[in-house]
Amino acid sequence: MIRKWAFLPLALLFLIVQSGPALTLEEAIALGKQRSLKMEEPRIEELRTRGRIHEAWSNALPQVDGLAAYQRYFRPAKVFFNGGQYEMQQDNNALAEATLTQPLFTFGRISAGLRAAYAAHRSQEHLKSNTERALELEITRRYCTVLLLRDVLAARRGSLAISDSSLVRVRRMRNVGLMSDYDVLRVQVQASNQVPQMQQAENDLHLAELSLFELLGIPLDTTLSVDGDLQTYATSLTVDTSAADYSKRDDLEALRDLTQLYRNVYVLNRNADLPVLAGQMKYSWQWTSDKWIADSTNNFSAFYAGVSLSVPLWSSGKTMGKAQQAKADWRRSQLDLAQAERGAKLQLESAIRSYETAQASESSARLTVEQAQEARHIAETKLAQGQITPLEMDAAQLDELVARVTLAQATYNRIVAAAETRMALGLTPYIQ
Repeated sequence: MIRKWAFLPLALLFLIVQSGPALTLEEAIALGKQRSLKMEEPRIEELRTRGRIHEAWSNALPQVDGLAAYQRYFRPAKVFFNGGQYEMQQDNNALAEATLTQPLFTFGRISAGLRAAYAAHRSQEHLKSNTERALELEITRRYCTVLLLRDVLAARRGSLAISDSSLVRVRRMRNVGLMSDYDVLRVQVQASNQVPQMQQAENDLHLAELSLFELLGIPLDTTLSVDGDLQTYATSLTVDTSAADYSKRDDLEALRDLTQLYRNVYVLNRNADLPVLAGQMKYSWQWTSDKWIADSTNNFSAFYAGVSLSVPLWSSGKTMGKAQQAKADWRRSQLDLAQAERGAKLQLESAIRSYETAQASESSARLTVEQAQEARHIAETKLAQGQITPLEMDAAQLDELVARVTLAQATYNRIVAAAETRMALGLTPYIQ
């Protein structure tokens, strides 16, 4: 039976397409968590760890073995003795047995196996959660990249329009003797330089959209566009980083569970040379007959119950070798955990500094935009009064466009830095 939730990604994609061509960041994140191939590996490993738990429990639960056999003799057996030949009567027979075995005492091997299986499952759950947050961070980064490149493309088109307008104006002024051929050539070069930059911006935007769709698991020929602008998704860092407990991050918790896993694997291998006490119950039924048709008078059945003690005597160092390897894996996991805990602190400090730098850069870029706007207003006033030329007015407009592109890049850097800082704190990278 197909589970109902298997249709949720397709239903979500259908609703997005039907509701309109715009894709919000929240919809992109929800769609990516359902359809992105990056989430397939954690799901597969989660299935594997569940199987390990079932296998570990099977070692603690009773085991039932069955046996069925039938023998039919077509000729009597012949025995050659002292030069003579003798025939021995053999009866047809059938046998059916059922044996139930229950481990009673294994010196901690069963409990160690169960703890190891559950530790592996918890570790995988933490890794899956961490993968979801990493995917959310990557979706946010690619989504904001599309928004940034869209602003860059708009600025390139505006620059080209201004340059074309300046070129037309300069040619007219040259025709009346107010401009030289050198001035016309200079403006023409400036306008020509805008064309490849605009084409590059168009190509970058298209590739960024394809990259986003690929990550979301959407067909690349889908006619979807991103919604909003960088200011709409201006994620800020609203937590106190000094009081945040980054030690509870899912990647660190996964390593702690992994350490417990290897520790219990070591216990399991270390105790492999110890005895195993088990209880058994057995039922056996048998009939024999020297006829072709079974006779109920020669049936036989029996029921047995008892205990067995299995004692490993000598393995030529095999058990000790496995135990040493498991101990080395345990110590390696402890070392990885210690390094990860130290690296998490360094990662957080680096992310906080990057965020503070991005905030300062954005403030500076916003101030530059305000100054460029003020300069453009002054230029408009002077142009109306005849104090400057139209070329100088065009230059003021180009300066404002450049400042706005710089602000968009600074806003993008601040959004990504905030998301990375939240990621380093073990929080959701994006908050609505």
